[in-house]
Amino acid sequence: MITDKDVKKLKEVFATKDDLKTFATKDDLKTFATKDDLKTFATKDDLKDINKKIDKLDGRIKNGFESLAKDVMTVIEMIGDNNQKLDKINAKTTDHDDILGNHDRRLDKIEDKIFATT
Repeated sequence: MITDKDVKKLKEVFATKDDLKTFATKDDLKTFATKDDLKTFATKDDLKDINKKIDKLDGRIKNGFESLAKDVMTVIEMIGDNNQKLDKINAKTTDHDDILGNHDRRLDKIEDKIFATT
């Protein structure tokens, strides 16, 4: 026959129902990812491929920006050249306006003398 001492010893060696309640059951494990679930996540190889594509794209973007910066600088230089040309034209136009104004005043004086006597 089994004595109380034997029962105590068995409880020390083997797990009881209460001891096993702290472990996960089959239902508890259903909430964890399955192999099929894990197929939707990226693998290390996928991440390497993505990093390679990002590096390639980054290089293309940098080259594009460098090219764009050169083009913008060219446009700025062209605008500067045109501004210098316009300044020269403006100076000439101002000179011509002064000359025309002088001629206009002189003609007015001549007209006043000619038509005033008739």
